[in-house]
Amino acid sequence: MSDKLYSEIFEEFNKSSNKTDRIAVLRKYESKNFKDFFVFLFNPNVKFDVELPTTYRPAIEPAGLNYTYLNLEIPKLYRFIKDHPRRSPNLTEKKKTDLLRVILESLHKDEARIMIGLLQKKIDIKFLTSNLVKEAFPNIEI
Repeated sequence: MSDKLYSEIFEEFNKSSNKTDRIAVLRKYESKNFKDFFVFLFNPNVKFDVELPTTYRPAIEPAGLNYTYLNLEIPKLYRFIKDHPRRSPNLTEKKKTDLLRVILESLHKDEARIMIGLLQKKIDIKFLTSNLVKEAFPNIEI
């Protein structure tokens, strides 16, 4: 995985002129966390049960100078997945929402938008489909 933000990877994906190039972009940034992102997005068995905060302050730091990055938060998303065995039973709805607010405010604003889309399972990235992801990563469980 490179040091590119997911928002930058998807910008490169959007600039690709055909399916072959889009698949090449996905494969270029292949990593466990990147593929887990697509599992969380497209696998119907993954259900997020966190209430999105009604407000949060988008980060003002330039890209690359944020407190955290979406790639680093992917392994921690189990906290927001319904019935996940690793999730603490002490994690109340309010705590989940507060935790999500802190994460969203720590991410670059473009990555925060992607994370919200991921949690809603509605990513607004043209041509990004489960079939395309399966073609790029044939062994992915989506």
